[in-house]
Amino acid sequence: MCGIAGAYWSGNKPVEAKQAIEGMMYAMRHRGPDSDGRASSRFVDVGFQRLSIIDLTTGDQPVRNEDGSIECFLNGEIYNYQALRKGLMKRGHVLHTTSDTEVLPHLYEELGQGMFCKLNGMFSICLIDHRSQTVLLARDHFGVKQMYYARTSHGVVFGSEVKAVLASGLLEPEIDEASLLAYLALFYSPQPHTLLKGVKKLPPGCLLKMGTGAQVELVRYYELPLHPPSATISADQATKRFLDLFTESVRLQLHADVPVGISLSGGIDSSAIVCAASRCRGSTDGLTAITISWPDTVSEEVACAKELCQKLGMAHEVVEPATEKDVDLPLLAWISDEPIADPATYSQFLVGEAARQRVKVLLGGAGGDELFAGYGHHALSWKKSAYSMLPAGVQQFLYARAVHRWMDEDSAEALKKYSRSPLLWHCKAMSNFGLKEQAYLCAALKGARQPFENFCEVYDKYRKYDVVNQQLLLDLHCYLADQILPMMDRSLMAASVEGRVPFLDVPLVEFCFTLSGSAKVGWPPGQKRWMKRALAKWLPPRILRRKKAGMPSHFSSFIAKRPEVVRQVLLGAESYTRKVFPAGWIQGLVGDDVQVRRNYRLLYALVLLEVWHALFVQARIYHKPAIPLADLCRISRKKMIAST
Repeated sequence: MCGIAGAYWSGNKPVEAKQAIEGMMYAMRHRGPDSDGRASSRFVDVGFQRLSIIDLTTGDQPVRNEDGSIECFLNGEIYNYQALRKGLMKRGHVLHTTSDTEVLPHLYEELGQGMFCKLNGMFSICLIDHRSQTVLLARDHFGVKQMYYARTSHGVVFGSEVKAVLASGLLEPEIDEASLLAYLALFYSPQPHTLLKGVKKLPPGCLLKMGTGAQVELVRYYELPLHPPSATISADQATKRFLDLFTESVRLQLHADVPVGISLSGGIDSSAIVCAASRCRGSTDGLTAITISWPDTVSEEVACAKELCQKLGMAHEVVEPATEKDVDLPLLAWISDEPIADPATYSQFLVGEAARQRVKVLLGGAGGDELFAGYGHHALSWKKSAYSMLPAGVQQFLYARAVHRWMDEDSAEALKKYSRSPLLWHCKAMSNFGLKEQAYLCAALKGARQPFENFCEVYDKYRKYDVVNQQLLLDLHCYLADQILPMMDRSLMAASVEGRVPFLDVPLVEFCFTLSGSAKVGWPPGQKRWMKRALAKWLPPRILRRKKAGMPSHFSSFIAKRPEVVRQVLLGAESYTRKVFPAGWIQGLVGDDVQVRRNYRLLYALVLLEVWHALFVQARIYHKPAIPLADLCRISRKKMIAST
């Protein structure tokens, strides 16, 4: 895991080129404190910060082919590099290191842009071809790693984080207010947009080709198969295939030349990784599991994690953060980067800080919910689909007489209220607004981009799939790629820890979408029913029976206990959010302490936006901040006054 920062120059290299790259690298030192590297020519400059994971002695970057005409930087890991390396050497290539990065320039010599389809890993890659004066940026199949870019008067500037792009000084930071509605509705900016004008994110499975004059071409190199599931193997064969693929994925992702740990919540996904790791190695020696526990964390979460680690003999550390101190909001805004308003960000960061004392790599369970229907709306959607196929008269009879026997009150009301469209159903399930509130804000924010454009595109692409798999594919392409994975990357890398996700191994993901949605949720519909049956011989019954709980977060209690901080941030005379959103709407969210507690998720997103704006747009602080909130607000206020 590392950080890439660079610029492709459209004409003569500007005099500030070296300063721009140095500023970008400084803003990402947390991503790679072990070493750094650079590549420079007439048309491109790239800087690199390295967190050493594989080949600690000779694995510095960039790496080159035999004649030096191709240079390459890698952020992430190529899990199948050893097989690729053997093939390259058989075909006469000369490799000088044992790093995974070195296979890339040689693969490019043979396959050109087609090389990315051969990779199984998590990566963002910068490849420089000096022969054609082109630069390729590529992002892995499902978006575990990220890459951002922006066109400027000097060319194209790019980096592994938004803060690096801004730290170049080559573009003016300005909020794209067309993205604000989507940010509040979803708590992230849908790809390819960010909250900054002109700054875009490279979509998963895509590469960006830059050529003479900084001409830019976006190319998709990977698509999940568009063929719906078919019953070609038995249930027992499917279970065996899943366990084999999952175990192989964990085996590959345990490979490192540094200590490796596992982020363990006590839930099904992370517990499955712990069991697979034990099976791969034949023991748990050298592995550490880390669990976070806030005062309001469900007690069973920690108990299940402890029980599993004791059963397998794995070292286990429970992180119990101090809650008497306020959350460092400037630090949180800096970590959030785009920003992404996921309340789990701070918890993930604290897990990373605790992990850093023992390990450099941390495996986590992200992706399991999106493959096996782990969210409540997945099972509910199957109930709705079955109900919608009934004749109208039967629907009315069931709703009036018997629907509550197999649906709770909220589900039954949603079933009655929303149309037969699975797209509209999913938009409602994922939105943080009711329909009236969203319509009100859409009218107030002139030119607002619709939050669900990407949802429509994914549903249309996978319309031949059943309703549950449509939802899973949508969550995989949108929620996971735009919120969960970037949040994990920023939070762990802020602590200089590499996060890996075994559920997003390419062969495993492709196999999971050969299974029908009805099999995944079962009957009566429930979360991860197929996955629980497949793991029944691995996991204790207590874990299999547990209700799903997200990563524990301190922010509900923080906002409830400190409503005065929320009001101070959002209602200040120079508040950005107060200027851009309807004043009455903001006031209604924070009118009294009860309202603050009720609206804590939305208020968290607004507070984060306000502090992020002060940090990145006003104060222009892009390195790790060590500034109290009051001082940051004072600097921001002065700059806002000066600009007017």
